[in-house]
Amino acid sequence: MTGLRSLVFTGALALATSLSPPVLAQEPVSEAVEGVAQVAYRFLESLSATDTSALAPLMTPEAMIYSVRQGEGGPSLRAVSRVAFLESLGGEDQELLERMWDPTVQVQDGVAMVWTPYDFHLNGEFSHCGIDVFTMLRGEEGWQVTSITYNVVREGCPPSPLGTPGRSGI
Repeated sequence: MTGLRSLVFTGALALATSLSPPVLAQEPVSEAVEGVAQVAYRFLESLSATDTSALAPLMTPEAMIYSVRQGEGGPSLRAVSRVAFLESLGGEDQELLERMWDPTVQVQDGVAMVWTPYDFHLNGEFSHCGIDVFTMLRGEEGWQVTSITYNVVREGCPPSPLGTPGRSGI
């Protein structure tokens, strides 16, 4: 199944780079931009596989994950450390699939940002959609995620250009 997920993410990257306008206004798509987008795709691929050993090196030790969800009492904000995030994925017997498309990538001198729509499926069923924002820095380890900020939208999600995944996760 991991090979199939890999194919989906590779196809999604091809779709994003072939159908979307250049990701940096008035600049050609560069190796750095492609490298940053690849880190975001690898992150979601590893998350979908609940592969914490693949996720860990994609993040700085101090990385944080921030989310906002609408609730009955208004927005609910949450912050989770890298350690807590990785621990939350260990041992779960759930099938996860998070997909992104049409990323906007900006890079300058070792600082990068990816803004992308996403959808999330749990055990083969649609759960929610939203926007993922990856912030990255380039250091000795290459591009690494310093933070991810996302929102959770449960209703009114537009259809994904990647199609509807099947029960097998693609």
